[in-house]
Amino acid sequence: MGRPVNKRNFGTVLDEVGAEASENITVNVKVGSNSISNLGIILSQRSVNKFKVDDANDGSGNEGICTLVDKDAGALGDNEMSLIGYVGGTGDGVNVKKLYNRTCRDFSNNRYTWSMSDDSTSNVMVLTAI
Repeated sequence: MGRPVNKRNFGTVLDEVGAEASENITVNVKVGSNSISNLGIILSQRSVNKFKVDDANDGSGNEGICTLVDKDAGALGDNEMSLIGYVGGTGDGVNVKKLYNRTCRDFSNNRYTWSMSDDSTSNVMVLTAI
């Protein structure tokens, strides 16, 4: 599987004052036949492209195992998720195909290092090309 993602990036991690920490990875997800959520969170990693997720950002929603796909958020099928990264933190973003601890790949097999940034409304994955 490569290096698994550090657990501090999963779940509803809170900072010292009780606010959501900026390390949390936010995903677009459709768990089973439930509606699509743009504020899902990753709970644990199963492989480089499969994750246990929750479709609510506070961990109180539907849980399931979902696979990373190259689709827009509105086109997700059952048990699919998309993770969008922004090269340099700007632009239209690219869908992530595989996620490792310090790097990721998009669906064109470009490699990036990644970090999470909080833009005050949601967490954003910032990518840097390798």
